[in-house]
Amino acid sequence: ALGFSLAFLLYLLARYEAQLRPKTNLLADSQEVVALGRKLYRERCSGCHGANLEGAENWRQRVPLGRNRASPLNGTGWSWEHDDATLFAITKFGVRAMSGKGTLNSNMPAYEDLLSDNEIIAVLSYIKSMWPAEVRAKHEALNQQQEN
Repeated sequence: ALGFSLAFLLYLLARYEAQLRPKTNLLADSQEVVALGRKLYRERCSGCHGANLEGAENWRQRVPLGRNRASPLNGTGWSWEHDDATLFAITKFGVRAMSGKGTLNSNMPAYEDLLSDNEIIAVLSYIKSMWPAEVRAKHEALNQQQEN
């Protein structure tokens, strides 16, 4: 009986944890979400990442203190190499989202106090909607790999 109770408790805990995690699936095929994301990107992100998601000039050259410049978000930079949940965390929490997972050495700020979770999803969905089809396919494969 104790084994059953423990198993049931673990089952409930797993269900509860899944409900607490924010939904981070990007909606790059939703015209409404992408339109909102485009607007927010222009207001909040284009100053560093460029009006056309092209990234900072000479983005591969580091700035003082060895930090990375804002990379392109058009599918030619590194953004697509991160699954949806990681992109969400980096956007919401800035570089501290990557502590313990390697170094993300950039000046990426945290947007947790500036954008809602849904607005972050919208911005990232807009960005993903601009990637070439082959990059989107690779990104979807990465997301599937992370889910398994």
